[in-house]
Amino acid sequence: MNKKLIMYYAFFCTLTLIIIIIFLINIKRWEQEKQITEKIEKEIEEVKKYDKENKVSRTIRLKISNTGEVQTIDMDEYLKGVLPSEMPPSYEMEALKAQAVVARTYAYEKMSTNTHEGFDICDNFACCQAYYNKEKISEIWTGRGFDKKTRDKYWEKINEAVDSTNNIAVVYSGKFIKAYFHANSGGKTESASEIWGKQKISYLEPVESRGEEEHSYYKSNESFTAKEIENKINSKSEVKCRVSNDGKDEIEILSHTVSGRVKKVRVGENIYEATFIRAILGLKSTNFSIEKKDNKIIFNVTGYGHGVGMSQTGANYYAKEGYIYDQIIKHYYKGVDVVKVEQKED
Repeated sequence: MNKKLIMYYAFFCTLTLIIIIIFLINIKRWEQEKQITEKIEKEIEEVKKYDKENKVSRTIRLKISNTGEVQTIDMDEYLKGVLPSEMPPSYEMEALKAQAVVARTYAYEKMSTNTHEGFDICDNFACCQAYYNKEKISEIWTGRGFDKKTRDKYWEKINEAVDSTNNIAVVYSGKFIKAYFHANSGGKTESASEIWGKQKISYLEPVESRGEEEHSYYKSNESFTAKEIENKINSKSEVKCRVSNDGKDEIEILSHTVSGRVKKVRVGENIYEATFIRAILGLKSTNFSIEKKDNKIIFNVTGYGHGVGMSQTGANYYAKEGYIYDQIIKHYYKGVDVVKVEQKED
C-alpha cells in the first residue's frame, strides 16, 4: 500500500512539475508576443502620428547647378525629371516605381532636415539627385537613337511610375529615411557607416542583391602606372606619397568592410581610405582587387556606386522575379514602412 502511495505521489509531483514548466514556457511566449504586438502597435502609431502632424509640400525648390537659379516646381514634375535621369526607362515598371518612391523620399528627407540654405535640393547627382527637364531628357534620348515611338513609350512609363505612387514615401520610426541608392552593388550592399564614417543606420546595413552580374556595370577595370597613381594622389591629398617606378610591393589592400569592399589601401608608406582612392582614380566602386602586370597597376572592379541602399540593377532583377515596388524597397531598407503622406496647401 505504501508503495502505491509513493508511486501516486511521484506521479502527482511529476505531473505538477510538467504543468508548471508548460505554464512558465507559455508565460514567456505570451510576454514575447506581447512585446512584438506592442512594438508593431507603436510603429503604426508613429506612422499615423507622422501622417497627421507632418504634411509635405506640393512643391520643391530646385537649384539648377549650371546657372544657380532656384526654381519652385511641382513635386511630381520634379520626380518625372529625376526618374529617367537616375534610372534607365527600359527597366521594369515595378523597379521604376520603387525608384520613384525612393527619389520622392530622398527629396522629402532633404526638405524636412533643411539640408540646404535657400533651396531644398539641387540637380547635381554628386550632391543630391540628377534632374533634367523633359526637353533635355528628350534631347538625350534622341541622341541615343531612340525614335519617337520609343520616346513616347518611355514617357508613358515614367508618368505611370510617378503617378501610381503619388505621395508614397518610406519612413522609419515616423521619419523619412535617408533613401540612398546606387547603380549596381556587385552582389551585396554596403553599410552606410563604412562609407561615410558615421554611426550605423539600422535600415542601411548590407543585404544580398541578386541578379547584378548580368549587367554591364557589374565588372570594369582601370590601369595606371605607379607614377600616375602617385601624381593623382599628390594632386588631391595633403598627405603626399612616393612610390618607385614599378610600384612593386608598394600598393596593397590592407582591410575590407563588412560587405567585402576595400576599406584601406597602402600606397608607398601612407595609408588612404578606399573611398579616396576610388574618387581620385575614377573607379566605379570600392569593391576592387589589385593586379600588377607589365609595369601597370590594374584595378579589377565589381559593381558601380557607393553600394549603400537600393541597387538599381538589383531592383530591376527583383521586379522581373515578380516583386512589387514596396517589396523591393523593404528588401533593401530593412524595417521601414512604405506609407502615403498627405500634402499641405502651399
